[in-house]
Amino acid sequence: MFGFFLSVGFVGLLYLAIGFFINKNNARYLLAGYNTMDEEKRQKFPIDDYLVFFKKFFIGMSFFSFLSAIFLFLLLAQDVAVLI
Repeated sequence: MFGFFLSVGFVGLLYLAIGFFINKNNARYLLAGYNTMDEEKRQKFPIDDYLVFFKKFFIGMSFFSFLSAIFLFLLLAQDVAVLI
């Protein structure tokens, strides 16, 4: 049981860290697709708007993954919750 919550908590914290630590300066190295664009396309790409969406998505995913794991653990048997 401890391992289940440890792994779900780790993934949630990882998503949360991605959501908080990605910014315009390191997006050039970390975002797939953006890091392979040439400089001309990168200048045209609305990175600020994309990062707003990206950050909200990963912060939401961090809470959703942890809360859904707790909900499934309470609703179903432990073995079934781990599989889902």
